[in-house]
Amino acid sequence: MPLYETLQQSAQRLGFVGFGAAAAGALGPEMERRLGEYISEGRNADMDYMARNVEKRLDVTLLVEGARTVFAFLAPYDHHDNPVIASYAHGLDYHKVIKDRIHAFVEENRASLEAAANGDFAYRAFTDSAPIMEREWAVRCGLGFIGCNTFLISPTAGLRTLIGVMVCNVPFEEVDCMRLRRDKAAVPADCGRCGACINACPTGALSEPYTIDARKCISFLTIESRTPERGNDASHGHLWGCDCCLDACPWNTDTPGWPEFSCNRERLAADPEEIFSIFARNRK
Repeated sequence: MPLYETLQQSAQRLGFVGFGAAAAGALGPEMERRLGEYISEGRNADMDYMARNVEKRLDVTLLVEGARTVFAFLAPYDHHDNPVIASYAHGLDYHKVIKDRIHAFVEENRASLEAAANGDFAYRAFTDSAPIMEREWAVRCGLGFIGCNTFLISPTAGLRTLIGVMVCNVPFEEVDCMRLRRDKAAVPADCGRCGACINACPTGALSEPYTIDARKCISFLTIESRTPERGNDASHGHLWGCDCCLDACPWNTDTPGWPEFSCNRERLAADPEEIFSIFARNRK
């Protein structure tokens, strides 16, 4: 069996609802232009880290020595009818959960990966934890397309997925096969631009397709901001994140989420403010 299909089946067994691969390298001038505009226009708000390590963000080979292949994984989470806490935040810390499964993926396939790397296999796993353009790499790996709300949309799993990335020194020529090329070719080009997400955004953070201003985004205001706005008029009552643009998207599916991402659902429904103590405990 070709290496790609072996790895794909392994990822599916581990619960990932999307898996793909792409050759490591620079993301190109168009991505450089878009990132430059995002930063120069101040749409990153006080997320200063977006303006650091730009070269590494645009070229993963500068981040991981010997990088030859990027693997992307999609981990699903359920929709929850909690208007003040984003659905992804009802469980354990997704950074650790997804990284643990990527490490399990490596161990399950170590022999094959070692052989493909001529006995000197090395890798790094990331989940929203390094200067990597995860959504762009997920697109390049054939897992979906970017919607008007700037989220990755999987044609099969919808929008409620979290992205894990693994960068390794396996030559892409050892991974690539005709099935991988067919999988990528079957992905739609864009979401169709119905405008539902833009109309649903309560703050105008989505002023036009594919353009988001973090300074107005409830997810930024309640999570990333140095001076969080939670439970007030600025955040429209939200405590942690926002699902408005996701909920409005017609690409939503009923893909079951991982139980780790829902394990605190009942507790948060009873006491939404408890989310902060739960997060503090989970991140120790």
